[in-house]
This record gives sequence, structure tokens and C-alpha cells, in this order.
Amino acid sequence: MTQPESLKPPLITLTLGVIIGVLLDHWTKTWALQTLYLKATTGAPLIAPPNPAELYSKHITVTSWFNYHLVGNKGAAWGIFRDLPETYRVPFFTILATLALIGMGTYYIKSHRQWLLRSALILIIAGAIGNLLDRLRIGYVIDFIDWHYAGKHWPTFNIADVWISVGVGLMIIDMIRQTLAERHAAHAAQTDTDTHTDADA
Repeated sequence: MTQPESLKPPLITLTLGVIIGVLLDHWTKTWALQTLYLKATTGAPLIAPPNPAELYSKHITVTSWFNYHLVGNKGAAWGIFRDLPETYRVPFFTILATLALIGMGTYYIKSHRQWLLRSALILIIAGAIGNLLDRLRIGYVIDFIDWHYAGKHWPTFNIADVWISVGVGLMIIDMIRQTLAERHAAHAAQTDTDTHTDADA
């Protein structure tokens, strides 16, 4: 059964956007491992250790508030659920991510002509897949971007996390736009009704 013609352009955009996002995430994580992992050997296949505690890292200072430093995150954002038993942790995140991806993909297809929302969903889906691939491949997510100020550090993150954060931000902006548009339309409709009522009177 072929896809309806109206679905093809959005699905092509979704596929290309997600592929580009995932490839950029993978490339930056590979760069981080090659550059920061102390046991990385030039010319040898790069294999991350199965235990994130063994991800011994160099520390590169970029600015006074920005460092590169490898961290293996076994949990979700900010390390949530990292202490789940190994038997359940990866399957749990895999099932959760798969359900989320199905839901977001469906939402994307139904969001006709909402370019901002669709851009947000592409970024979120790409980020979710990027981190999911890490979990399936090595059992944890590779983070390497460290922001800090006055001795306080933001949880280390990666490009997939950037995609997800920007995507969520765009979704919030889209929700605000939609709310304002609906209020404006309701106000215009009420004004029009009042005008007709006055004219009839």
C-alpha cells in the first residue's frame, strides 16, 4: 500500500531531518571519545568501556564557563533512573523511547501546515534516537559538554540533548502562538457578533 501523495513531502522532511540530526550527534560523540577518552588510541577502533565509571577523560577548557569532559550517563536527563538494575534499565529506556517516538511521529503527521511544531518534533525525535542508539550500543549515553558558573555545574550534556531542548522550546513557542491566535480569533468573532447585534437593534 503506497503512502498518499499528501504525506510524502512531510515524511521525506522528517526522515532527512532526523537522519541529519542523528548523524551530527553521532559525529560529535565520536569526536569527544577520540579527543577526550584517555584510552583512545590513534588509528585503532574506538570502543567505549562497558562501565561508564571507566570512561577516564581529559579535561579541555574552552572558556571560563565551558569545558569538554566525558561522562557516561546511565540514566535519563540529570541522571534520573540511573540506579535502576542493569537487567531492567536499558529495556526500560528502550521501550519508553520507542513509545515516545511512535507518539511524536504520529503527532508530526497530524500537524498539518504547522512548520514550527514539525521542526520541533524533528529535533526531539533526532535527539531521542541519538541517545537511544548509545544505550543500545554501549548501555549508557555519552555526554561531554560541561557548562558551569561560580563553581556550580549544569549537568553534562550532548548534542542530542541540545536537539531535544531546542525542540521543546520551539513547542512551547508554538503553543503560545496557537493560544494567542485562538484568543485573537475569539476576540474578533465576539467583536463581529457585537457589531451585528448593534446593527440589528
